[in-house]
Amino acid sequence: MAAVPPKFFPLTRKRAFFVSLLLLSPAFLWPAAGYGDARRRYMKEKVRKMFYHAYDNYMAYAFPHDELKPLSSTYTDSLSELGNLKLEHLPQNYHGSALTLIESLTSLAVLGNNTEFEKGILWLADNLTFEVDARVSLFECNIRVLGGLLSAHVLATDSSSILERSTYKNQLLVLAEDLGKRFLRAFDTPTGLPYAWINLKGLTHSMNIY
Repeated sequence: MAAVPPKFFPLTRKRAFFVSLLLLSPAFLWPAAGYGDARRRYMKEKVRKMFYHAYDNYMAYAFPHDELKPLSSTYTDSLSELGNLKLEHLPQNYHGSALTLIESLTSLAVLGNNTEFEKGILWLADNLTFEVDARVSLFECNIRVLGGLLSAHVLATDSSSILERSTYKNQLLVLAEDLGKRFLRAFDTPTGLPYAWINLKGLTHSMNIY
């Protein structure tokens, strides 16, 4: 599956914030000896190719399931497995939430691929639901799904994004609000500290502390 030619748009304050987080990572704080313009361009292109190698193969072999199994070119619906070392209480009728797509949206925006960014948003708006009988890790679902939706929403409403003037109607924010409200039940505890695991559909038998 070939990568879609990106449509580039300028770096604005919101977009620069996400780029600055990347630049402050340990990899970029390492001494930059020998990283001239040519080397930086080479590494930039290498990172871009690595991303599309993973993203394109996920879309070809695993979408709309959660993750790609690269050795077998198949998929796994792994949201309930994250943080679940014993693989307990796995759902029987869960068929994925396009987890990798959600986590890839911000990368698509930073890389300037507005075409795939918009396509991903529209698919999630039409197809993603959290009304599923699935027990998930509050921590993992928070950082991966809620975080992915909110960060992509920030970029979708960036002043330079054509989505703001065309197809984007806060669809990601609506999904994030729905998921966040489901999380609130996890904080209904005697101590105020949240349950480690919750059932997205609200079935209380799965809201156990571990």
